[in-house]
Amino acid sequence: MGYRNEIYSKALGIKKNEVKTANAIYEAEISALREQNKEFAELEREMNSIGSALALSAISGDSEKLDRLKAICNKLNEKKNKILKDAKISRPSALCKICNDDNYVAGKLCSCVLEIAKQLTFSELSSSLPINDCTFENFNLDYYSDEEDAEGFVPRKRAAALLKLCREFADNFPSVSSSLLFTGEAGLGKTHLSLAVVVEVAKKGYGVVYGSAYNLLSAAEKEHFSYSGETEKEDALLNCDLLVIDDLGTEFLTSYTSSLIYNIINTRILNRKPTIINTNLSFDELEARYTARITSRFIGNYEMKKFIGSDIRQIKALK
Repeated sequence: MGYRNEIYSKALGIKKNEVKTANAIYEAEISALREQNKEFAELEREMNSIGSALALSAISGDSEKLDRLKAICNKLNEKKNKILKDAKISRPSALCKICNDDNYVAGKLCSCVLEIAKQLTFSELSSSLPINDCTFENFNLDYYSDEEDAEGFVPRKRAAALLKLCREFADNFPSVSSSLLFTGEAGLGKTHLSLAVVVEVAKKGYGVVYGSAYNLLSAAEKEHFSYSGETEKEDALLNCDLLVIDDLGTEFLTSYTSSLIYNIINTRILNRKPTIINTNLSFDELEARYTARITSRFIGNYEMKKFIGSDIRQIKALK
């Protein structure tokens, strides 16, 4: 999963604290038992003393003494376990049976950590985006006219087809054949459907980065020219499972951002990482702003769809 490094770090920290909390409860119970049960406290002291003697015997090579001490230790341990059982105190089992709380399996992060990362990502999206207002279920086709426009297209039919396209994109993710480029005037539903895709993809446990072109590129540029040497924001744009760039064309175009836009589009195509881009610019305007080097990538690798109709925000305001 292509989560940001920050998300992975937080997830590992949460898992560590969960294990620590479980162990702390056990240690608190043991501490209380020592205070209440003098026999238990004495057993622990004896076992600690014998533990030191065992180490010395092993170093000296006195096998006879070593065997004798082991036998004593086993008997003490049996008594200790009986007291613990009677007191209904048991050492907490691993929270995750797959990795035994090591957090890794075969060198990769365990599913227990990835599940926490998924929850963090969805929580982050929920706090920063109007995802409850932008779902497939509340995408209202009634805001689109069922009369042909000047070019012979029916806005409601087009909107229904785009809704179907986005549902299928989310359902089939990550096995999608191409990325999506949505064009059209403001207020026609590009952001709504993009966010609906984001919600469904995040629910499936994939790492999503969503933001306006201005915010995403500005943050990456600020990091690039800082003294920290970090590249986390740029790495996230290149490597997340799904990248959604809203309002392409509103960003401040510099030599760095222009180069980064090309690198994002090209790298994600090469690595088969799906991307959704929304813009109010026409294809000709995109080519004039970014040159054919970028728009040619759209032609060969993006499914380009134009939103048509009247500004839904204005219709809602009038109502």
